[in-house]
Parts: sequence; structure tokens; C-alpha cells
Amino acid sequence: MRRDLNLLAAGLALSTAGDAAALVALLLRLQPHGSGWVAGLLAAELIPYVVLAPLTGRVVDRLETRSVLLVALAGQAVLCVPLALVDTLWATVALFAGVTALSAFVRPATSALVPAITGEGGAQRGYSRLATGTGLGWIAGPAAGGLLTGAFGATTAILADAVTFALLTLACSALRARRHPAAAPEDGETARGGLRLVLGDPLLRTALLGSAVAVSSGVIDNVAAPFRFVGQLGASDSGYGLYLTLWGVGALAGAQLVPRIRLSSGALLALGNLLTGAGIAGIGLAPGLVLAYVASTAGGVGNGIANVSQSALISTRTPAAQHGRAFAASGAVLQTAIGVGTAAGAPLVALLRADGAMLWAGLLTCASSLVALLLTGRSRPPAP
Repeated sequence: MRRDLNLLAAGLALSTAGDAAALVALLLRLQPHGSGWVAGLLAAELIPYVVLAPLTGRVVDRLETRSVLLVALAGQAVLCVPLALVDTLWATVALFAGVTALSAFVRPATSALVPAITGEGGAQRGYSRLATGTGLGWIAGPAAGGLLTGAFGATTAILADAVTFALLTLACSALRARRHPAAAPEDGETARGGLRLVLGDPLLRTALLGSAVAVSSGVIDNVAAPFRFVGQLGASDSGYGLYLTLWGVGALAGAQLVPRIRLSSGALLALGNLLTGAGIAGIGLAPGLVLAYVASTAGGVGNGIANVSQSALISTRTPAAQHGRAFAASGAVLQTAIGVGTAAGAPLVALLRADGAMLWAGLLTCASSLVALLLTGRSRPPAP
């Protein structure tokens, strides 16, 4: 178990760093051509998760999961090569959408494979380990992307991402754990089966909708933060980067705390979102940089707790044979929430200023989390 988890976590750390570096390189490549192309790239990062969710969930549940991972990761490694080399703008966006479409298979497959590695009782600790790997990748990746693009150009940064996909493919090929499909198709297996499965459970429905509000608000934070830190609090560019680093460090710490807190995954998820909202509101209220950095770290801790708890909750509240559909459906809901928050961010900053937008986004997250926490306590366990 420990060997497989360490392999997967290390591979995800490298691949996530490569993804972040490539995204920075692509944004820098497209930025001189106008905001429309940047928006198109960001849309290509979100839309495949939503559109493909019914397909990805069924594929992960019907085929041996490690094999799905190997095919999807190898495909990403291959697609990154022309993505690095093309100059045409529409081809860049289209190829990036292709890489994202394959990632839409990788995420639910990875999440579904964790209980097969750890056993159901150790899933929470397994998700915490993977969150550590991805968290380290997201901390290191943007800086690496900026450095590689500045020194060698965007092509080198994107080719480096291809190498990390190849390394993750090798790591997955060495996994001993297997998750085989059920012997027969599940009853009621429809195109919307995953969404019905998740929303049909009262606790999951409450938790997922609460998380969707928190994620939308968190994206508003991403939009408002440059204006808040640089424009209002007087931070330098490196000071803004410190905010991102502290949030990531907090998320790493939060992921490590989850197995040590003796609360149910549903309660932990609500509390994590509550702390995230408090951190966002705290950034909006902070009179100076020091308190804003403290709030950023606290928000990151909540974010890390919420991420791990959500995966553990989905794993324990849905049948093992349907984990692929459950994770794909929940991912689609949260990606939609990201899109909504991104669309709302700029108008809210213009209307309320950066501090007001972050304050209200944080308060909305806190309110929805408190409601979710109360409803979670009333939810009954799923029928056997």
C-alpha cells in the first residue's frame, strides 16, 4: 500500500508541477494576442470536465482503472509535443483542450483507484497523501513555468510537461493495485448516472452544493487578489507571489491535518469550507499585508481540509463499483462552479472593489458552510 501511494503521489507532484508550468507558459504565449485568446484557453481548461463527465465516469467504472490511467497519461504526453511546437493560436487552444479532455479521465480514475490501494478504511489517509503531492506540484509549478519560459521560451516549458506526463505514466505502470470493473452493469446506468448517484444521497448533495458555493467564492478571490494585494495593500509582485505561496503551504498543512481530526468527512468538509471562507473574508478586511498573509494561510488550510474530506466523503458514500461516475460528476459540478465564479469575479470587483468582493465572497462561503454543517448533522447514512 505505502509503495503504491508513494509512487502515485510522487508522480502526481511532478505532473502537477508540469501542468502548472505549461499553463503559465501558454498564458504568456497568448497574452500578447488579447484577452479573448486567454479566456479561450481558460475555457478549454474547464469545459471538457463538464461535457465529458458522463463518458469519463462510465469508462473508469467499466474498464480496469490503472489501464485507463496509462492510456490517458500517455495520450497527454503525446499531445504536449505538438502543443509545444505549434504557433497557430486556434491550434494551441484546441490541443490544450485535448490535453484537458484526457485529464478529465485521469482525475476520477486516480480518485477511484485510491481505495483499491488503501482499502476503504485507509482512503482518507490515501487522499491526504495524494493532496500533498499535488499541493507541492502547484507550489513549485508556476515558478518553474515562469523561469523556464523567461529563460528558454514557452516551448521548453510545455515540453517539460510532456516529460512529467511520461514519468507519471511510468509510475502508474509500476502500481501493483488494480481496480477491476463490476461483473455486470449497474442498474440505472444512464448518461446522468453519476450526478443522480451523488445528488441522490442527502449528505453528498448538501456537501457538494456547499462546496460549489465555496469554490465559486474561491475563484472570485483569485480574480480580486491581484487588485487587493497590489492595488490596495501595496504589495510588490513578489509580495503577491508570497500570498499564493502561503495559500499553497496552508493547503498542504490542511491536507495533513485531516487524518488526525476525529470528525466525520462531512463535518470536516463543511468546517474546511468555513475556514476557507473566513480566510477570504479576512483578506478583504485586513488593514495591512501581515494580517492579509495570515488570513491567506488560514484560508489555504481550510482549502486543504476541504479537498481531502470531499474525496473521502465521496469514496465512503458511494458504491466502489461506481466511484468513477461519482468522482466525474462531482468534478463536473465543481468545474461549473469555477466557471460561474470566474465570470462573476470581474463585475463584482468593479462593483464592490477588491476588498468588498473578497469580504462578501468569504461571508457567502461561511454562511453556506454553516448551513451545510447543520444539515450534515441531520443526514442519515445511505441505505445498504
